Amino acid sequence: SGRGECCFYILPDGTTLLVDAGEIAKGKIGVAQRPNGQTLPTITYAKYIKNFLPTGKTDIDYCSPSHFHTDHIGSTKMVSGKSPAGYRKSGLLALYDYVPYKHILDRAYPTYTEDDVTPKMEGQLSKDWATFVTWGVKEGKFTAARFTPGKEQIVLLNRAKKYKNFSVFNICANGFVWGKDSNGNGMLIGGKAHRGGNPTSCGFHIRYGDFDYIACGDVSWTSQNMTALYFRDYVGNNNLDAFKCHHHLAYNGWEVMMQEFNFDPQVVLNHSFTAKKPHPEPLSRVLANCQDFFATNIHPDIAAANRELIDKIAGYNGHIVLRVKPGGKIFYVYMLDDSDFEYRVKSIHGPYNSK
Repeated sequence: SGRGECCFYILPDGTTLLVDAGEIAKGKIGVAQRPNGQTLPTITYAKYIKNFLPTGKTDIDYCSPSHFHTDHIGSTKMVSGKSPAGYRKSGLLALYDYVPYKHILDRAYPTYTEDDVTPKMEGQLSKDWATFVTWGVKEGKFTAARFTPGKEQIVLLNRAKKYKNFSVFNICANGFVWGKDSNGNGMLIGGKAHRGGNPTSCGFHIRYGDFDYIACGDVSWTSQNMTALYFRDYVGNNNLDAFKCHHHLAYNGWEVMMQEFNFDPQVVLNHSFTAKKPHPEPLSRVLANCQDFFATNIHPDIAAANRELIDKIAGYNGHIVLRVKPGGKIFYVYMLDDSDFEYRVKSIHGPYNSK
């Protein structure tokens, strides 16, 4: 939409997962809103999701916001109404009216208060989100749980036995990351993030046969460096197939530990919508360490100032669809036209062989 990040996943048996649906107001450094300035981002997300929902489905199985910033759950400047329950509607909070969620996973349920392991919720609509989830659980609209690193909480709901080689493993949340102790046993490392925003992001690892994909919201600083240890210990050097950039590939989107290891995904996906992201410095490093890079939007100012870099990008300015063939051995990336609601294919990239 050019106004936030939104990732919609259809898992092998038709189970669905939504991660984020941001809705920020137009700013001086923003790209043009897609498909146009008259369509609310919430409507853009709703139309896209409904178009691609598996046949017969009208709702989303799992909704898991990575964290509570405006470009991930919604903004006070883009409120389209207020519910009888008292929460303001924008982004994920408004999208529920169009495609309901059956189960919520977030980093702060059920207390939504700061404690020894949970940082303060940061974001314009974070309190509204807490009101929304509390209301929905109480009224039986959906169920909810805390997103916990080291667990598999997102599971196949339809034909799990048919896809025994598929899993979604929780990597990080609240500044904690799943790692290994000195004996090689799994354990939580790190600790409560020093801030309640980006470093607290929830992240997960999708594995489907040989295919590996990782997305960790906007993790940054210490949290991001610790996720690099997860890549090293649980995926292995040069074995990652697809990766969604941390923090829209801002200046801190590809930090020291990621550079230290042989972190070379085949395909890198980036959700970007400002004149500061992707930042040219980390972008140059990514392009040197991946096969193909894709971005939902590239701001004209970035393109004009960094033409040589931008020419190396495989695809940008459109919806990005990563499609894995049955079994997980081969995948493709499609760029779709985002200028209307027809979703025409602009380009096809691949096949890529999963490592």
